Amino acid sequence: MFGQHPGELYRLRSQSSAPGADLHNVVPPSPYSPNAENGPIEEGLPSTAATTTAVPSREDSVASEIEGTWGERDIGGPVTHRMAMDDYEAMRRELTQLSQTQSRASKKSSRPTFFRTQTSQSRASKRSRLRQRRLSSDSTRADDLEAGDAEGMAEKEEEFELGGFMREGHFERRTEEGQSAKKVGVVFKNLTVKGTGSTTVTAKTLPDAILGTFGPDLYRLVSGFLPALKRYNASETRTLINDFTGVVRDREMMLVLGRPGSGCSSFLKAVANKRSEFASVTGDVTYGGISASEQNKHYLGEVIYNPEDDQHFPSLNVWQTLKFSLMNKTKKRHQSEIKVIVDALLKMFGISHTSRTLVGNEYVRGISGGERKRVSIAETLATKSTVVCWDNSTRGLDSSTALDYANSLRIMTDVSNRTTLVTLYQAGEGIYELMDKVLVIDEGRMMYQGPANEAKQYFIDLGFHCPDRQTTADFLTSVTDPIQRVYREGFELSAPKTPADFERVFKNSEAYSKVLADVADYEAYLQNTKFQDTQQFRQSVQEQKSKTVSKKSSFTVSLWRQVLACTAREFWLVWGDKPTLYTKFFIIVSNGLIVGSLFYNQPNSTEGAFSRGGAIFFSIVFLGWLQLTELMKAVSGRVVIARHKEYAFYRPSAVSLARVLADFPLLLIQVIIFGLIMYFMTNLDVDVSKFFIYELFIYITTICTTALYRMFAALSPTIDDAVRFSGTAFNLLAIFTGYVIAKPELLNQKIWFGWLYYVNPIAYSFEGVLTNEFAGRVMDCAPSQLVPQGSGIQSGYQGCAVSGAQVGSTSLTGEDYLGTTYEYTRSNLWRNFGVIIAYTVLYILITVLGTELFQFIKGGGGAIVFKKGAKKNVTSGSKGADAEKGNEPVDGRVSNGQLRTEKDGAAIPQTASSDEIFTWTNVEYSVPYEGSQRKLLNNVHGYAKPGVMIALMGASGAGKTTLLNTLSQRQTMGIVSGEMLVDGRRLSKEFQRITGFVEQQDVHDGTATIREAIEFSAILRQERHISKQDKLAYVEEIIDLLELGEIQDALISSLGVEQRKRVTIGVELAAKPSLLFLDEPTSGLDSQSAYSIIRFLRKLAHAGHGLICTIHQPSSLLIQQFDMILALNPGGNTFYFGPVGENGAAVNSYFSKRGVVCPPQKNIAEFILETAIKGGKRADGKRLNWNEEWKSSQENKDLLTEIQRINSERSAKPPAKAKSNTVQYAYASPLWLQTTTLTRRMFTQHWRDPSYYYGKLFVAVIIGIFNGFTFYKLGRTVADLQDRMFTSFLIVIIPPTVVNAVVPKFYTNLALWLARENPSRIYNWFAFSTASVVTEIPISIISSVIYWLLWYWPTGLPTDSSSAGYVFLMTLLFFLFQASWGQWICAFAPSFTVISNVLPFFFVMFSLFNGVVRPYSQLSVFWKYWMYYLNPSTYWIGGVMAATLPSVNVECASREAAYFNPPSNQTCAQYAGDFVAQAGRGYLINPNDISNCGYCPYATGVEYMATLNVVPSDKWNYMGIFMAFC
Repeated sequence: MFGQHPGELYRLRSQSSAPGADLHNVVPPSPYSPNAENGPIEEGLPSTAATTTAVPSREDSVASEIEGTWGERDIGGPVTHRMAMDDYEAMRRELTQLSQTQSRASKKSSRPTFFRTQTSQSRASKRSRLRQRRLSSDSTRADDLEAGDAEGMAEKEEEFELGGFMREGHFERRTEEGQSAKKVGVVFKNLTVKGTGSTTVTAKTLPDAILGTFGPDLYRLVSGFLPALKRYNASETRTLINDFTGVVRDREMMLVLGRPGSGCSSFLKAVANKRSEFASVTGDVTYGGISASEQNKHYLGEVIYNPEDDQHFPSLNVWQTLKFSLMNKTKKRHQSEIKVIVDALLKMFGISHTSRTLVGNEYVRGISGGERKRVSIAETLATKSTVVCWDNSTRGLDSSTALDYANSLRIMTDVSNRTTLVTLYQAGEGIYELMDKVLVIDEGRMMYQGPANEAKQYFIDLGFHCPDRQTTADFLTSVTDPIQRVYREGFELSAPKTPADFERVFKNSEAYSKVLADVADYEAYLQNTKFQDTQQFRQSVQEQKSKTVSKKSSFTVSLWRQVLACTAREFWLVWGDKPTLYTKFFIIVSNGLIVGSLFYNQPNSTEGAFSRGGAIFFSIVFLGWLQLTELMKAVSGRVVIARHKEYAFYRPSAVSLARVLADFPLLLIQVIIFGLIMYFMTNLDVDVSKFFIYELFIYITTICTTALYRMFAALSPTIDDAVRFSGTAFNLLAIFTGYVIAKPELLNQKIWFGWLYYVNPIAYSFEGVLTNEFAGRVMDCAPSQLVPQGSGIQSGYQGCAVSGAQVGSTSLTGEDYLGTTYEYTRSNLWRNFGVIIAYTVLYILITVLGTELFQFIKGGGGAIVFKKGAKKNVTSGSKGADAEKGNEPVDGRVSNGQLRTEKDGAAIPQTASSDEIFTWTNVEYSVPYEGSQRKLLNNVHGYAKPGVMIALMGASGAGKTTLLNTLSQRQTMGIVSGEMLVDGRRLSKEFQRITGFVEQQDVHDGTATIREAIEFSAILRQERHISKQDKLAYVEEIIDLLELGEIQDALISSLGVEQRKRVTIGVELAAKPSLLFLDEPTSGLDSQSAYSIIRFLRKLAHAGHGLICTIHQPSSLLIQQFDMILALNPGGNTFYFGPVGENGAAVNSYFSKRGVVCPPQKNIAEFILETAIKGGKRADGKRLNWNEEWKSSQENKDLLTEIQRINSERSAKPPAKAKSNTVQYAYASPLWLQTTTLTRRMFTQHWRDPSYYYGKLFVAVIIGIFNGFTFYKLGRTVADLQDRMFTSFLIVIIPPTVVNAVVPKFYTNLALWLARENPSRIYNWFAFSTASVVTEIPISIISSVIYWLLWYWPTGLPTDSSSAGYVFLMTLLFFLFQASWGQWICAFAPSFTVISNVLPFFFVMFSLFNGVVRPYSQLSVFWKYWMYYLNPSTYWIGGVMAATLPSVNVECASREAAYFNPPSNQTCAQYAGDFVAQAGRGYLINPNDISNCGYCPYATGVEYMATLNVVPSDKWNYMGIFMAFC
């Protein structure tokens, strides 16, 4: 039914003999039935004689090419009558059976059939009859159909139908009369909405970010948590909605019209009680007498706002998405109906074939945009809400699909007694006629409100002219535009001009009096009925809730069931993203093997004591570090979670708790796998109890760390903040665990930050696992650690050089080792376990509170942002930004009655450089598909001449964009065949440069201003012999032509949709292209903006350009601007290429010859699309195949003849380049100019997007401070010697944070280059690479200086110029290295997903295989001889140690020495002196004593360096090698 043309509904309504019959409840004819257009419609309806076919019919065939989907017939499986009826009957029987076992209300709503006529209340019937008279008055609509025969109609009645299903009552509670039990109207009185901020602001730069850290930014952060601190000055607010009063009753639909930024979305949000983003909302909004505050507290999901963007979890499939929504809106005893209702929803919206397909988004491949829109509608239907506000929900849909969408809204409104408000851009006449009321807004002021069928005449009476073939919605919107409004003769002076004038005139009019009377009438109706509808609404809402839910709660099911539903969804999300899941387990296994091999088969002697601590430390922290990926998941889902909260599906806290529940099994599997690998590879104690305690601690610690990350995510406004805080916190927790710096030293000596040990859950875990491993262990002293050794040494007079060893003992217990070295005891094992659990619970509680209290979702857009120092020329009369749309400045000039006549005569820059003609013949394009080739274009012919505009049209999936990409030489995969010529010659290497391609997505560097973007294109794309002055002068002309002068210094990222589109066109025009390709230039625009763009393109055509433009929803006015139409059917088959003609005469002539006639008032563009979709029949009844009709037509033969003539005549003439002796270049500008210009742009980008540079400075400052003051004023003990090494080593914790910032920035710029700037041949890869590297140098230098100053001097490292200078240079090189390293990783990876998955591998290898964590002598043979030497950090750490350690003379602390007793009558020196001399390292602490001799293992730093395979004389070699890595 959703593919039904509205004309059928209109005719059925006008001819129905049933009194008060509702148009939208009449069962429509099936478009798939045989002979659907012939014969009587149904019993009781007069037959209609067959006439000339207006909208072609379908022919019945089991193998029909027409497929049963909603608006997109090219997707899904074939629909047969028997299959559809079998599915329908099964569903009906199951629903009926279920309903008979449930409540009395459900029993009463069980009817023998879905298809019955609903008896309407008198008020609804009156409105229905008004619509009937309005619709039946359009005689041309009635003629759009042929009459159908009885057999066809009978089959149509059996088709699944939305209205009938909803009336059954299975989906919502209904009264005994069959009416919806929930129906409330909306009354808004004196509604005024104010937004924050001005209409223009200045771009925030790096200095602003730095200075604002402890000032304005800190205030904004704190006030975000504590809204009471927010203060708004009058100058900081602007009026978005000004004093609106009106009513929308139940079963009414109101269309809200206005240009982008006029206040439409703000009005819908205010009505939907979505007020958090506004500075203030005054006035009253009531819902059937229920106040806004009460609605927000107790009926949250009954009034909802549906944004224009279809935001869903992309890794859920369609079935899961809908089932989840019903799980949270269905009581427990009705859960058995969920599956049946989901199947019903899929069928009624024609998306059953997508049930197991991922929903997807712009990054994840899934269902199409039209199908995603239907999923949004079905999800909204599942909310069972009463008042629904739809914001521009037809964006991106073709006209046929948009009409289907509007029809579905109409049916839901009528059958469920819903109150519907909708704002639509480019609404066709068919959509407009479905509306009851219309509200026209401009600059937040109400220009008109009232019946939709009276609005047009109201503005005509005011003195405005509606051009022929302009839709009513377009006319009403055009009145709000001072440039495009047209006055009737004699009304130029008297008609209102400004929004304030319109508001004043309207409020003094009879129309406004009717509005006030309507409000009073509805309020009187509520009073007279004693709020019967409201009471019934309250009762119905309460009956829908589970028994365990409070009466005051807005939710249907209990918190526990919300958590269970969200937990199920978490598992669906994980399983839906299998590549990430598999990659994660691959990383766990591979890195487990890598880290395990690093500590492979550790000895059981004292030689393995310290390294066991390392193995246990990395066992604890590795999985927690890997869980950083949860941040993106936690932040990216906010939009969906916020919407679901408004839909009253669940509390946000339910998601937080559900993620914890989902973690239990998922992390358990990860921990078991990783733990098994690590435990047995590293030769930990093979004891079953120790193994399970090891696994238990790793498990709970990983859960705790994950909870910590989610806590930061819940408290962070953006993902950048979450990553920065989480990464820094994790690094600090790792440092203060007690492994890098032992607990005694940390608490007794590191007075600055030692206290962090007590608030560190990882520290408690480390103590627990380490004491568990060493419990009961007795370690023999390793031969290398026995002192003294050599000839003359007696075995009974030796000591062990390990902390905790007793005097003269050659073995050591684990308890003694841990007690002396770490001050750990196993008696704290379960205390430590409890502390970790306590921290986990604390983090979870904070996360739950954070998700409930703080909402960081903002409604996009806002004020226009100008660069610093720019003159903001936006006129004071320019309207402000709609709170979520972005600002749309308006030219304040007054129209003189013509469409921009003051500009029409302006000189158009001669941008076309030649009169070359582009032709293409037999163009085919195939892509790999399931092991074979799938053809997307099939023998397409055509040509593009200078001055000619070609509209490329077709249904969704027909191949329009594919053809555009193929003709413009932008395909990067697949097989292209056919002949594409310019003037009969093969395409030159400069073809892509001399042609312009306007992409649909408007891809730009968002930090550039309009002028900068156009200048960048002109300087690099125009011929190199043109001077820079001439290029810039041409830019002035382009800016003037595009009417962007007032906002030329505005940042592109802050512009509205229509402004960005003009910038995109300007960037391409700056190259002076001879041919311009445009992909959907009007998509997402309102009708007036779309007309402005197309009319501007018409100017370009007059200037000599050839234009090929795909277009989705062209109105009659738009299509008349084009000269020719190239129409495609699915599969890339041409079914028409030729002129449009006056009012579509040429198109109509072609199709009328084949028996299909376009009605006089019908939009010729819609006629073409419907003709392609619905097919048609010849006079003899045979089905028309439009693809074959075109191939065999005389028009196609004439086209091929014309192409042949063009090629032969043009090829005979010498090419223009040959005449001018101009050398052809792939890139117009020389390499040096490309590099310098791009470098300048990238510097500007980083300056105006301060988060990138600021993040680097933030990390340098924080890590520098903690590193410097944690190791403050290091001494000369052995522990201090180790700390000197570790303080240098800790620089390796910076790259994970910095590289994670470098990668997305570089990837964004790379994507821009690959998507637009390289195909346009603006600059090459060398310029891009050079600019990317050069722009990293200044911030790397500054960051390195800051880090070095904050780290080096506080630690007390050598201050002589040689050492300090060397370390500074190495620090500088390190910061340069990490930037280039991140870019290198990003450049070689094929996708962002691959990049994020391989980064942990690089970080692990970089951090561990450098001789610090595991000394070189203890590395396994596999790693020792290649990875150690390939690791850049080996040379950095070696060089810094070579510069800082040689001058250190070690002074052992008492507990660091090895103690032994010499034989009687010998001094320590006499007994062990030869050993010390032979060992070549260490010294005796008390050489003259005769007992308790102490041996210090190191005398100087050089001796310590030798154990790390570092030689002081190699420090310059280290620098040279590390520099090579940079």
